[in-house]
Amino acid sequence: MYTFMKCLSWIICHIPEGCRRALGTFLGAFFWTFVPKKRKVLAQQQILDCGLTDDPEKAMAIAKASTVRFGPMIIEVLSYPRYTKEMLDEKITWHGKEYLDELKASGEGAVFMASHAGNWELLGAVLAMNGYPLISVAQEQNSKSADTFINEYRAMMKQHVTYKTGIRDMVRFLRDGHYIGLLMDQDPGYTGIMVKLFGMDTLTADGPAKMAGIANYPIVSTFIHEDRPYHHVVEVLPPIKPYTADHKLSKEEKNRIMYETTQELNDRLEAHIRKYPEDWFWLHNRWKWTKRYKIKQAEKGAGV
Repeated sequence: MYTFMKCLSWIICHIPEGCRRALGTFLGAFFWTFVPKKRKVLAQQQILDCGLTDDPEKAMAIAKASTVRFGPMIIEVLSYPRYTKEMLDEKITWHGKEYLDELKASGEGAVFMASHAGNWELLGAVLAMNGYPLISVAQEQNSKSADTFINEYRAMMKQHVTYKTGIRDMVRFLRDGHYIGLLMDQDPGYTGIMVKLFGMDTLTADGPAKMAGIANYPIVSTFIHEDRPYHHVVEVLPPIKPYTADHKLSKEEKNRIMYETTQELNDRLEAHIRKYPEDWFWLHNRWKWTKRYKIKQAEKGAGV
């Protein structure tokens, strides 16, 4: 796999831009063709349940667009060897960059709330290449060669990668003034906390709120959206500092703040998805464990 991806990357880096775009479009259509019908219906139903449309055909069109975009996404990642900071700057328009510059000037560590909306791999690359000390927290892949490849390409874009098990490393990085990037929009299973997303009870990862609570680090929400082919808008929202207080917080107060902060982050995510529904990863079964949790709680209540 590693050798194949490196060869494919070399080819992509040496063909004209028009050919790269055509290949990205082809790959996207190819991916959608081989998505199982059950998974397509799942994505469609989730879009309907979220109230983004009440038209099943429009919901399926959103599901398709959110899958087809993976073609161009992959092409951009495989094009990393040819990217310089100057080339990346031409591909990006910033909104809210002043928040990052203020944070960098302070020397303070921060938690970055990220999501599977838009090209999240490119977002990490853009932040790191612009000198923001980002540490990407990744999920270790089953394939060692796939892990080696993607981490090599992240490092090419000046990103440092740690894994979800490396909590001590993350704390150390925060204290040293780095930014911990945490994806929090996927189903965390029973390890999450129950807050709202699109008005529905949703088990949600509380990692950003917990990490911020170590020393009242700010939480920065960042999003990326492709506004035209291979050009993106990076939006940085005002940082949240949830644990500011003039007294030592009790355990109950910390828990309350953690819930409120996670809810606020979900609200930000929801607002972005409502604006750009085709950008999110709808094929993921977002409410799988929430439904299981509710069934389990109902069985407990019934004494089953």
